[in-house]
Amino acid sequence: MAGQDKKNRNQNGISDDNEIEPVEQTDHEAVVEEYHSLDSKLDELNSALDYLEQKNDDIHERLKELLQSNIEIRQELRNENVTSENN
Repeated sequence: MAGQDKKNRNQNGISDDNEIEPVEQTDHEAVVEEYHSLDSKLDELNSALDYLEQKNDDIHERLKELLQSNIEIRQELRNENVTSENN
């Protein structure tokens, strides 16, 4: 009939049709396992990035030392040239 609900309702007025199916436990476990896997991969990536950052810092420090050494050597060479020109 017109205006009647096509859904079957129980005596409490709750629809007997399951429109939203509950997530199965295995699906939930799979999602949790996937999150743990992703978390583990992120930890690995974080460790790798920390290692690369440390290596980068070490290289940067060594380059600064090399630059300072080159500055000192050039200054010594200039001083030697000035001394030899004055003699």
